[in-house]
Amino acid sequence: MFEVSIIMPVYNVKEHLVRAIESALNQKEVLAEVILVDDGSTDGSAEICDDYARQEPLLIKVIHQENKGSGPARNVGLDQAIGKYVYFADPDDYFEPNLLADNCRLAKETQPDLVIFGYTQESASSPQDREQKLPNFPQLTTQKVFRQHFKNVYHFSPYALWNKLYKKAFLDKNHLRFTNQPTGQDALFNIGVYKQVSAVAVNRKAYYHYVSHEGSSVNRYRPERYLMEQKIAQAFEELVKEWDEEHVFDDLIGEEYFHAIYLETANLVRENCPLNEEEKVERLREIWQTIGPEKVVPFKESDHNPFRRLLLWTYKQENFERALYLMKSRNQVAKSYTSVFSKVRTFFKN
Repeated sequence: MFEVSIIMPVYNVKEHLVRAIESALNQKEVLAEVILVDDGSTDGSAEICDDYARQEPLLIKVIHQENKGSGPARNVGLDQAIGKYVYFADPDDYFEPNLLADNCRLAKETQPDLVIFGYTQESASSPQDREQKLPNFPQLTTQKVFRQHFKNVYHFSPYALWNKLYKKAFLDKNHLRFTNQPTGQDALFNIGVYKQVSAVAVNRKAYYHYVSHEGSSVNRYRPERYLMEQKIAQAFEELVKEWDEEHVFDDLIGEEYFHAIYLETANLVRENCPLNEEEKVERLREIWQTIGPEKVVPFKESDHNPFRRLLLWTYKQENFERALYLMKSRNQVAKSYTSVFSKVRTFFKN
């Protein structure tokens, strides 16, 4: 019997996949199965999965399917998983050898539905620039305590999968599975988890390395992006309404809807966006008139981030040309800064 099932959806990540699989195989003390779900890869990732399965046939299971998205791929993995706990890892990241051992030990001691732990955020282009993120809330021993500290949970990557260890029986009992939404299925999954969770163990150490990569899918225009983000905001609102605590979390509801229009603004200024400026402005105007007066303005007065604060003010003024300009300028500055910083670092290293 495996203690943990590590589920990893794989799609065209040949450059990073070996490191991720090695991270899974190098786990200490805990017997874990590794379920690699090849989601129709065309770049050689599928062959890497098969090679590892031949090398470690007792530990690695490979499932090949047509491209359906990471959500359905994880569902296939969940259906095959036999571990007591489930860990979802991404194929372009990596993690420490003691991730499972430490968090399984904590899970056995406290018997929670879920364990939340810290991680390190870094960039593939500058791995030296790392920022450690650690949970800042106590052990959440009951659902009442969980709700009392939910704002802190919310501000610690609440929708990420890779900083959490899930009890398999809990997921099965509550029929928790992923949707086929191309992006944001992890958010919808965790919102479902939060509806049912009764106890959460907290580990204030960092184990996972979340790596951002240039050219990833989040950096490309998606015509359906806003609709997917709107579904997440609506699901979150339904969650707190089910708790009958909208008055407690109304600021978070406002944040969810603001986040949706914020991400759509970023989406509209992608280089491959086919809309002209007039169409982009009309798109933002339509979205704001739908959610702004009712969902954002009453609950979100400001933001701690200066850029987001300025953008919020611009939305409230309904100056959508300005909002697009600000987002485009921000992206250009960030891109230039990254390029210059990389050249300076290379100069001093040589």
